[in-house]
Amino acid sequence: MRVVKKKREIVVGEISTPGMADIAFQLIIFFLLTTVFMHEHGLRLVLPEKGEEVRVKKENIAEVYVNARGQVKIKDIEVPVDRIREFAEQLLRENPKLIFSLYVDHRCPYEKVIKVFDELRLANAKRIAFAPPRRGG
Repeated sequence: MRVVKKKREIVVGEISTPGMADIAFQLIIFFLLTTVFMHEHGLRLVLPEKGEEVRVKKENIAEVYVNARGQVKIKDIEVPVDRIREFAEQLLRENPKLIFSLYVDHRCPYEKVIKVFDELRLANAKRIAFAPPRRGG
């Protein structure tokens, strides 16, 4: 008797590519619907209208400088960050119309800027202006 060997057929599995696009879109829709996006409120500031210019007397402005290391000077007096509130409260008692003009070095850490801003707000300073950097320095 003769043994006959049968050749085996090799079956290659394929994945249907037209269905892949449907699955991808369904996954995208699923993740868009189920993802929770954080909503940060940030700082609440009232910005002036474009071109609006307000004249303020020099005695009603307290210039606050924050350098690159986060050191603070108010009216050319160096003030530690933890003493800003009481210093600002004293200035506001002397002049309730006082506006704090905040000049910040662009290399200063953002956390320091927020800390200074928060301390001024805690001192009940209602008028705080973020001043643009000075030209030439």
